[in-house]
Amino acid sequence: MKRYLCALVAIVALCITSPTRAASTEENPADLFALHNVEIVFHQAASTKDLDLMMSLFADGATLSVGGKTYTGKDQVRSYFATIAGSFQPQNKWVAYTPAQRIRININGDQAHLYFECLYVDVAGKQIAAHTFSDDNLARIGDKWLIKEMKAGPVPEL
Repeated sequence: MKRYLCALVAIVALCITSPTRAASTEENPADLFALHNVEIVFHQAASTKDLDLMMSLFADGATLSVGGKTYTGKDQVRSYFATIAGSFQPQNKWVAYTPAQRIRININGDQAHLYFECLYVDVAGKQIAAHTFSDDNLARIGDKWLIKEMKAGPVPEL
């Protein structure tokens, strides 16, 4: 808790003493937090099989490329998660997360790139059921970061 408070104080001090840097999208902690939250919500949706929550991350007209096929628009992306994605299949009781060292965020104005890897742990078998990546381009639409393009697939080795 003490480290968290020290980090928070440092960020606030930076924002107060250096408004030009804080206003820069690349240095804006709020944008970094919002983009990191995309990964968190992705895993929450996958772990709880919450299709509406998953779809709240995607922009209209978004594309998802996985397994050699591209799904275009929210209806097709939704269909992929509902019928194909392993984490959403009723027989799979998986919990998903990303190890901290396997996430990267780059921001350029109202565009961002987010890469993360997903470890899906089979709750019953207590082992990793799948190890995948998500390589995403996002856009700030209104006050929210949304996925415009997602490329996903298996990671060969942990």
